Amino acid sequence: MPKVTIDQPHSLSLPEVKQRLQGLQDKLAAKYGVDARWTSDTESQLKGTGFTGRISCADGRVSVLIDLSFALTPIKGKIEERVRQELKNALA
Repeated sequence: MPKVTIDQPHSLSLPEVKQRLQGLQDKLAAKYGVDARWTSDTESQLKGTGFTGRISCADGRVSVLIDLSFALTPIKGKIEERVRQELKNALA
């Protein structure tokens, strides 16, 4: 499966990062039907049509790993660009 890996730096506290990411996850759930669930204080699992993924939070960095189905391979670049922009906006 094709993978998208994104590391986004931030200067926020971990509770603030989690709160902002929760807001982003709620938005993605409403808009795209993404199922996102926190599995720990610093990690969330993602599932949606054609992909699975994980968001990991750490001091100064958020990492996103998405495994795409082969059907989504042709739009991998657009997906990666959109995720980068949404993550950047959420953590700004």
